[in-house]
Amino acid sequence: MSEFELSMRFTDEQIVEQPAQQSARRYALELGLPTISRTLGAHLAFVAASTRAERIIEIGSTGGLTTTWLHRGAPKATITCIDNEPEHLAQTRRALLEAAHPATAIRCISGDPHRVLPRMSEDTYDLVLITGPLQHVSAHLQHGLRVVRPGGTILVLNALNQGRVADPARRDAITTSLRLVIREFQRQPDLVTSVIPIDGGLLQVTALPQ
Repeated sequence: MSEFELSMRFTDEQIVEQPAQQSARRYALELGLPTISRTLGAHLAFVAASTRAERIIEIGSTGGLTTTWLHRGAPKATITCIDNEPEHLAQTRRALLEAAHPATAIRCISGDPHRVLPRMSEDTYDLVLITGPLQHVSAHLQHGLRVVRPGGTILVLNALNQGRVADPARRDAITTSLRLVIREFQRQPDLVTSVIPIDGGLLQVTALPQ
C-alpha cells in the first residue's frame, strides 16, 4: 500500500459519519450514484464552513450524501438541489431532514439542469457543487460561474476522471474535455483554481471579487 493510500485510510478512519450520512451512502451505493469518501466529505464540510456559505446549489444528485456533508459545514444554509430524477431528490430531502436541516432551507428542483440553470439568478450562490455526469461538467461550470457570487466557490467531483486525466494516453472525449477545462481555468487571472487528487479528483474554483 502506497503512502498516499495509507494516509487516506488513516484520515477516513478518524471521521465518523452521522446516521443521515450513512443512510444516504447506502442509497447511493444501491442506486449506483456518485459516492465520496469520508475524507472528501469532511473537506466539503470544511469548504462550506470556511466560506460561510449561506446559499448552496448542488447540480446532480448523490442521494443526499454530499448534501449532508455540506449541511455539516453550513447547518443553516439554504441548499438548492437540481436533478432529473425526482426520487433522488426526495431521498436528498429525507437525508437533510434526518440531519436536522431546516425544512424551509431545502429547495429541490426536478428537471434537466441544462434547462433549469439558465433560469437561475446571477451572482446568487456562495457555493456551487457539481456532482456529474462528467460529459456535462464544462457546461455546468459555465453556468456555475454565472450564478456564483464574486468570491464564491465552485467544486467539481471526479474532475480527474479516476486518474484518466493525468494519463496522456487517454484521449476519449470526456477525459480530453476535463483536461482542457483544468488547463484553461488555471490560466484565468480572475479565477483561483486548485485540483485535489482524492476520490477521482476535486476541482476547486473561486471567482475573485472584481
